[in-house]
Amino acid sequence: MRINPSERVAGLLTPVSALRRPGDLGIGDTRAVRDAIDFCAELGIRWLQLLPINETSGDNSPYNAISSIALEPSLLTLEPEEVPGLEREDIPKEWSEEGSSQELIDYPRVKERKRMLLEQAYARFSDRRSPAWKEFQVFCRRHAPWLKGYSLFRALLEQQGGDPRWDRWPAELVHYRSSLAWLRKTRPRQLLRRRAFYSFVQWVGHRQWKAVRSYADSRGVRLMGDIPFGISRYGSDVWTNPPLFDTSWCGGAPPEKFFQSDPFIQKWGQNWGIPLYVWERHEAENFAWWRHRIARTLEIFHGFRIDHVLGFFRIYAFPWKPEENADFLPLTPEEARTRTGGRLPHFIPASDENPEDAARNEARGVWLLSRLLSETGDAAVVAEDLGFVPPYVRPALSKLGLPGFKIPMFERAADQSYLPASSYPHLSVATYATHDHPPIACLYRDLLERWQGPDGHDAWLELQRLMRFLSWNPETPPREFSRDLHLRMLQVLLEAPSWMASILVSDLLGIETRFNQPGADRNWIARLPLSLADCRSRSPFAELLSSIRSLLAASGRLPGRSSG
Repeated sequence: MRINPSERVAGLLTPVSALRRPGDLGIGDTRAVRDAIDFCAELGIRWLQLLPINETSGDNSPYNAISSIALEPSLLTLEPEEVPGLEREDIPKEWSEEGSSQELIDYPRVKERKRMLLEQAYARFSDRRSPAWKEFQVFCRRHAPWLKGYSLFRALLEQQGGDPRWDRWPAELVHYRSSLAWLRKTRPRQLLRRRAFYSFVQWVGHRQWKAVRSYADSRGVRLMGDIPFGISRYGSDVWTNPPLFDTSWCGGAPPEKFFQSDPFIQKWGQNWGIPLYVWERHEAENFAWWRHRIARTLEIFHGFRIDHVLGFFRIYAFPWKPEENADFLPLTPEEARTRTGGRLPHFIPASDENPEDAARNEARGVWLLSRLLSETGDAAVVAEDLGFVPPYVRPALSKLGLPGFKIPMFERAADQSYLPASSYPHLSVATYATHDHPPIACLYRDLLERWQGPDGHDAWLELQRLMRFLSWNPETPPREFSRDLHLRMLQVLLEAPSWMASILVSDLLGIETRFNQPGADRNWIARLPLSLADCRSRSPFAELLSSIRSLLAASGRLPGRSSG
């Protein structure tokens, strides 16, 4: 793990799905990521930060993947040059025209069309024994430790009508080992062929993302991936390795007032549904599952963010699944306890209220992270340490050399004023928003609307705090999210001492596009209004981006320059 003490860099954060390019079939893909790399290189942004790219489940969340390693097929570029066996006439012209003009992502249609094209490519590829066939076979042998289990899970998932709840599958299929016995006994030809097809899809993904890595190297841009703390309870990892996971609890986060639109989060917290780790089992296997996960990530990325690093110290857990949240929302704690047999959401292994428990939680987190970081070599690793943060976490991360996050709205003095950005340590990532937060254009509009409403006084005080943070007159805040305000907010962030100033793509462009809103019914469907290439050449974004490059230069964050 290496963070250069003399380096200050800028990062651009985006979901791959939100990117655009001509002919993209309705969702961002690996070719759009190459365009984003060009965009970063031309603007002077050193790091392109992507949300997880693993295969998602039915909710399409990159943080609820059905595999910690398998790549999401809908993010693959389906062009003949990119997919062995695919031919130009396989792709209906109207699919390309419709897809690139779609305002929102239509996941069912996108996934169905891409699956059909990949099936056509595989049929032609496997029949003709193309020159790449040997490469495919080498890939299957090299990645057998995870690919065999995943490909069987994926084929069975399809056979079961797409229902990932493997605990409801036939008894002989509820775990990997029993499924292997069933497979050897029955030898179902169609299932075996589908298993090979899903291996082919992963090979195509591996080739494309490795090419993305090489292209980033050629442009002097580094790629930062994202390793979520949790995985899906209904994914191939738990199905393949059940002893490593405790599915009797669902990991999440404690109640939080920030997400005011979701009463469940305010009352009970965030129930992500993720299983807990049986750390003793992982230790007994020398953390093989984690080592493999990290190694696979670093084949594609130059570094990664650890999502919810707090979970390594202690995890807030629910005794019910997310699909039961609505049933528990109106209940009192006593009623919930009756429903669950005496269990309520709480921190595991323990809360930090008792000093002895807090010390044990700290020691456990440091030990686990030290073990995992030993596998990262020279890669840059950052830690998302947001939420209900125990006082020992940030000093512990600092000792480990892990930059945590500094979000101005959350960094407050005792009087609720914003701490100055100049106070942020170098070992940190300064940003206004992650994928979970509203863009700054939304935040400012909301403040102005509240200013005119019943809580106008509180909103006015917050506007004044923001103006002081920006070193502007607190008595005359702008009456709109103006270009000057936008640039000033970015300037203050870029001038912070932090190693990285990370900018959400919506904040870079000054737009209100939001990709995820915890608790909302429909997420991850938003797309950028234009391709990043078009943003560079079209008004009003072209002029804005020219000003932002000047800010990058003045702050000392352009590649090849150091400051502070």
